[in-house]
Amino acid sequence: MSGRLVVLDASFGDITVEAAAAAPFGVTVEDAGGVSGSSVIDAAAHADGVLVQYGTIGAEVIERCPGWRVIGRYGVGVDNVDIAAATSRGIAVINVPDYCVEEVATHAAALVLAGTRKLAQSRELIDAGRWGEWPELRPMQPLSACVLGLVGVGRIGAEVIRLLGPFFGSVIAHDPARTPPPGVEAVGLDGLFARADVVSLHCPLTPETRALVDAARLASMKPSAFLVNVSRGGLVDTVALAHALRDGTIAGAGLDVLPQEPPRSDDPLLGAPNLLLTNHSAWYSEAALNACRRLLAERCSAYLNGEPAATVVNARELAAALAL
Repeated sequence: MSGRLVVLDASFGDITVEAAAAAPFGVTVEDAGGVSGSSVIDAAAHADGVLVQYGTIGAEVIERCPGWRVIGRYGVGVDNVDIAAATSRGIAVINVPDYCVEEVATHAAALVLAGTRKLAQSRELIDAGRWGEWPELRPMQPLSACVLGLVGVGRIGAEVIRLLGPFFGSVIAHDPARTPPPGVEAVGLDGLFARADVVSLHCPLTPETRALVDAARLASMKPSAFLVNVSRGGLVDTVALAHALRDGTIAGAGLDVLPQEPPRSDDPLLGAPNLLLTNHSAWYSEAALNACRRLLAERCSAYLNGEPAATVVNARELAAALAL
């Protein structure tokens, strides 16, 4: 058993968790110290695989690192890795979609409850010396009279339904790949945005879902509706959302992810009203952080040793290529 993994750009401060997880497989782990772009080639061309958090692993880098057998992505999304290029070179791409389900679902629920109860606006009134001016918060409906709509009912979406379903009068969902849990009505995407009082996004970023929530989609929502995105920033056209919030097209939004992170200082969202914005922290708890690091290192190390590895994103494509 042997192999070498290089951690490219993780923000954890050390690689002790990864090294300990890989050691039983005879795999060593090295820290590249935060490289990206073409520097990846110099730092990791010698490796059997890499672990990446934020950086982009494109076709050119993959082509110039012929020794790679696995690319591990810290987290759920893999849109920063060229899956097709990796597959063409026989490289497995492994992620960790099962490490922060509770945390992300709880964060989504927190945004929904804080947004619909207008907690931030209440604090703004207090800070402005306007304690008694609660009518400024109108209108506000009981959630028992509202419809919760979810785009995606995978692990996290299903947990959001479990947490928030009891608060709402009804729950509807759209997911072309899955059947919603019992008691949840399956609807088309257009119908969901038109009917829901709260829309929560729980789907991957793909060419089909990029800018899923655009100006037209926002215009189809109720003026009283609240939008939540704890999935991938590119699902929402944030310029259109900023306009919608300023114009009152929808009542508010809660975002943990943006298309560009951190946002530019002139990003129109930063000055938008009725917006709850958190800094891509929905995934975080100490337990989730350690699980992500450990599971990714274990799975990539297992793969390097020819052992079964969970969550190989391109497993089907690699198997098809081997069958040719």
